[in-house]
Amino acid sequence: MVVALAAMLGACQDNDQQAADNTGVDASVDSKMVTTAIGDAADLSISAKLIGTAQLGTALDGEGSYTVFLPVDDAWKSLETAERQAIESAENRPQLISVLRQHIAPGYVLESDLEKGLSEKDGSVTLTTMGAMPITLQRDGQTITLGQGKEAPRIVGAPIVAGNDVVYRIDRLIPPPE
Repeated sequence: MVVALAAMLGACQDNDQQAADNTGVDASVDSKMVTTAIGDAADLSISAKLIGTAQLGTALDGEGSYTVFLPVDDAWKSLETAERQAIESAENRPQLISVLRQHIAPGYVLESDLEKGLSEKDGSVTLTTMGAMPITLQRDGQTITLGQGKEAPRIVGAPIVAGNDVVYRIDRLIPPPE
């Protein structure tokens, strides 16, 4: 399954030039690998650990470009203890991969691109994910949510631009498809 995911992630187009062209628009592009950048972010330590457990780091650090919506540590901690322990266990790795794939979109979507898309599309943009369902980002005042309603994850903080990838922090997990 990891080989298939790595192949799918690696098949996405390489947007290195786009990253170089957009350095003045958003947070500066860091040449660090995304896994290093995530590992350096104090509020993403659980997500970094889970990416390691799922063995997705090699794929994310590869040549493809990805937009990743990662739950901050408080989002993971809000899960019931048994649920979080189940997700973190090695024997439940396929379920963990499924959860994380729902948080990964192929392509390089900078904050400026997201803002432009939301402005042009009446406040709503849908992104295909590596998971089972696309995610719809919506503007709610100054907040960007992933889905609708009070329980929808919200983008919090500044994005991390590292290598070929953009990482957005979110305050909740993206709910699995129903």
